[in-house]
Amino acid sequence: MRLAVVDSGHRPAEAAQLAAIRARSGAEPLGVVKTLLYRPELFGEPFSEELDRVMRGPSDWSAGERELFAAFTSLLYQCPF
Repeated sequence: MRLAVVDSGHRPAEAAQLAAIRARSGAEPLGVVKTLLYRPELFGEPFSEELDRVMRGPSDWSAGERELFAAFTSLLYQCPF
């Protein structure tokens, strides 16, 4: 479940980025993109940096294995990945 404000409550600069994505792709931006752009100071750079560290940093598992784990977990929670 996602808060409705993430679909339509973006500041002008971020709303323009979403509009550009819609225009280029002809599709609605993914929920994760809307979330990252909703509060970029919280969800954008800090979250993206941590996600990159977790998914690409040192580990016994390859980046591909970690992507597979994430996709499977998303499937279990019925969250499109």
